[in-house]
Amino acid sequence: MVVRTLAWTIDERAYRPGCPLAMRAAVRIVAIGLLLAGVVFFFQGIGIIPGSFMTGRSEWAVIGAALVAGAVALFWLSGIAAKKRRPGER
Repeated sequence: MVVRTLAWTIDERAYRPGCPLAMRAAVRIVAIGLLLAGVVFFFQGIGIIPGSFMTGRSEWAVIGAALVAGAVALFWLSGIAAKKRRPGER
């Protein structure tokens, strides 16, 4: 009988190619990058962050809002993927 610790099981799943845990983490890292870029673009577009060609241009505010919405959607979808597990998977 093989006894596996929780830490070993998590490490095994995190470094295996095609692993849902690693994919979820990668998607969330991308979502954080999109969120940060979207916030900066939005605030530059509405003129709060000065010093760029994007300052005061409404199209950058719209692009920033779209990036924030995309980041929120990625977080939401990665949460749904975390809830969908195959039978027998821990």
